[in-house]
Amino acid sequence: MIFLAIGIAFMVLAQEYRMGTSARMGPGYFPTALGGLMATLGLALVVPALVRDGEPFPRLHMRQMLMILASIVVFALLLQPLGFVLAAAALIVVGGLADPDLRFLESVGLAVFLSAFSVVVFVLLLGLPLPLWPGP
Repeated sequence: MIFLAIGIAFMVLAQEYRMGTSARMGPGYFPTALGGLMATLGLALVVPALVRDGEPFPRLHMRQMLMILASIVVFALLLQPLGFVLAAAALIVVGGLADPDLRFLESVGLAVFLSAFSVVVFVLLLGLPLPLWPGP
């Protein structure tokens, strides 16, 4: 249903742009075509799912979803003032609260390892200009 909704949204929003023709595509042509394909894919997935018998949709675990969302917000808020290393560590520790079986020391160890790994990948290998530590 998400594919269907996103596809329809793309098609509606792309109507603000000039469509053009297949030979001379305007700026609205590609988003409309892509939205149509996505909506078609969404329909192809939704219709069989509605007519088949199967297991009911599993219960949503709100605590886990909220902790993951909170970890992303914490990362976004802390990236500028604290730098990439500390913001990534906070993301991992707060995200670790979503798993009731994960102990705090395991979460801290994971944060240290993944922060170091992220610095190697994003800063050293990819060359992204991320502030690593709190700046002046």
